[in-house]
Amino acid sequence: MLGGAAAALVCAAGAQSTGPIQSTVEVDSNAALFATMAAVGASCGLGPQTGALAQQLRNRVALHPPPVLPALRAYCQTHGRRDPGRNLAQYIELALFLGNPPALSLTLPAVGLPPDAASVSSVVPLLQQFWQQEHLDRDWGQAQKVYQAGLGTDAAAVRAMVTRIDALFRIPQEYGSSRFFIFPDALVPPLEAVALNYQQNYYLAVNLNLAPQMGQIRHTYLQFVLAPLISAYPAAYRPTAERILPLVQRAPALQAQFKRDANLFYTECLVRAVEIQLQPGTAAQKQAAVDAALAQGLVLTPAWYDNLTQYRLQKANFAEFYPQAAFGLRLSGLVGQVKHMRFAPAAAPSAGAMVTPVRAPNLLALAQARFDAHDLQGAASLAQAELRQPNPDRASAYFQLAKVAAARNQAPAAVADFQQALRLAPAANVHVRTWANLYLGRIYDAQRNRKQALVYYRAALAAADNSLAKSLAQAGIKTPFLPPVSKH
Repeated sequence: MLGGAAAALVCAAGAQSTGPIQSTVEVDSNAALFATMAAVGASCGLGPQTGALAQQLRNRVALHPPPVLPALRAYCQTHGRRDPGRNLAQYIELALFLGNPPALSLTLPAVGLPPDAASVSSVVPLLQQFWQQEHLDRDWGQAQKVYQAGLGTDAAAVRAMVTRIDALFRIPQEYGSSRFFIFPDALVPPLEAVALNYQQNYYLAVNLNLAPQMGQIRHTYLQFVLAPLISAYPAAYRPTAERILPLVQRAPALQAQFKRDANLFYTECLVRAVEIQLQPGTAAQKQAAVDAALAQGLVLTPAWYDNLTQYRLQKANFAEFYPQAAFGLRLSGLVGQVKHMRFAPAAAPSAGAMVTPVRAPNLLALAQARFDAHDLQGAASLAQAELRQPNPDRASAYFQLAKVAAARNQAPAAVADFQQALRLAPAANVHVRTWANLYLGRIYDAQRNRKQALVYYRAALAAADNSLAKSLAQAGIKTPFLPPVSKH
């Protein structure tokens, strides 16, 4: 995925550390992004590109059109979006899942790509031809000095921002498997960032000049840090969906994605409160910003701003403070207030407006969807792609492969994969530990091995955390499972 320039690593929560620690934020160039932007920018005119390199490419294409140019322009025209802002974004998202040129091969199966990227994945052969016909390896090589200098400055600026946020949250030096990749590129239009949340990772493609975009980077980093914590306590934000979201549907200035997704809405309210806490200004100026967020429809921001004020007086880190504060939010008074609010009108679209990361379904969610649609090959391909990821959910991937094998009546393969899923599944993965045992019990019953089947049914009953799973396990213990007799 990464390009010729050396990666500039930004160590989250560890700026003061002198020892080697795992980085969660990476600032780097991306050759596939450069190749894609060169093709759709110079050929299709997508995005108001500026700068000497972009102008040089446009002039060259105009003077000496490559043979692939008509096909590229036709492709861009037929794949236009109703939302003009997504025309360029869909190609940028695709670039995040391409290997280095000249191959520019997909790093995931096409069915496993985020939806917008998948919708234009068939453009890859045209991108490959454009790279070769325009000899873009020469441009990429010449651009490296500019990129290297820019990345050094960018990494320092991002490091300072990350350090300040981590100091606020007092985050301990414990790192998960998620990563935040920032790809600055000279061909990405200024103030037209594209942010994506996929497979627990966050991606941000921005112009090489990061200085005017630090607000966007901070916003995405806050999403990256806070989203896992919020998702760990779903009972804290679910009341929002039931009581608050219906009331903010009439807020003209609130983006549609926040009106649909309770988790995203809740996270954005907290992110906005943190941003106001961090911004310079007087107490009155900060309160005005809180009131503006409320009028926009981010109605939980005032409560979180007050909580953060109290938090800053404590010694606990935010991971310790968050659960008590989240469950302590008082919604009853807020509901009455929001019912009678006059929300602010929608603002006119503007360049540089804050972009919230698009959340795309992960590989295993897509695999389950393909399985439910009886596309067994698609489900298997996606589960295998999960196993090739840097930090895969191996237990769930093997569980999905085992279900495919069982659906194909491949009992030995199904047994091997279910058993592998059980070996890898942590105690917290109750779903795999329950249903893999249930499947194995039924497979052994079908093979008339009742003794072994009972072992798995009892293990399923011990792991089960819902009434359906318990009843199926109890039924298996009571009566052998017999598969339906074929009529053919």
